[in-house]
Amino acid sequence: MKTFQSLLALLALAFSAQFIHAQSNSVISISTSATAVAADYDKAVSAFQAKGIWELGWSFHAMGAAQPAGLFGIGIFPTREAFDKRSEATRPVFEQAGVKPNVRVYEIYSSFMGTVPAEKPAAGIVVHFDAKGMSAAQYDQIIAELNKSGATFPPPGQISHVAYKTDDGVKVVDVWESAENFGAFGEKLMPILQSLGIDAGQPVIYGLYNYLKTNN
Repeated sequence: MKTFQSLLALLALAFSAQFIHAQSNSVISISTSATAVAADYDKAVSAFQAKGIWELGWSFHAMGAAQPAGLFGIGIFPTREAFDKRSEATRPVFEQAGVKPNVRVYEIYSSFMGTVPAEKPAAGIVVHFDAKGMSAAQYDQIIAELNKSGATFPPPGQISHVAYKTDDGVKVVDVWESAENFGAFGEKLMPILQSLGIDAGQPVIYGLYNYLKTNN
């Protein structure tokens, strides 16, 4: 029951094949659970589906899983109002379970969606760059240098990319079809980071357990 409650809290969050600076009110919600496992996630999804609110609000959602336990989820919303509407609709489920969701919501600085495979890639990953201190100007520099290097957006195998604003600077969450795709992109990215003197830190990588793209 504890892990299911943790997962319900996790799901209160939660994520145009071109590079976009977010000029609307689009937001990303992020939450983690150190104890929940995939089976708990499946139960929670079923609970929301039964109430007809599983797809409400968000335009993209991805769930990463660690082993032996631990989940990391994102939800992308076109507006803060869309996030608030989902939160309001899901609140009774949380209250019934005795859960007070711990949700972090951030303004999206830039994002793009790649091709979303019809079936989940067996080797898919969710990558979170959580290092402190990268400014929006530095992020823009990185993108400019990647463009100069001939990189395309989205890179091969990248399902989604979100850069979001925090008090600690711009941070990034990516969803990839495989670690190999991510590694190939890293071969272009790392020399640029080094040349610009930017320390992106070590990303936290989760196995991609599920994703959902809607028409919201």
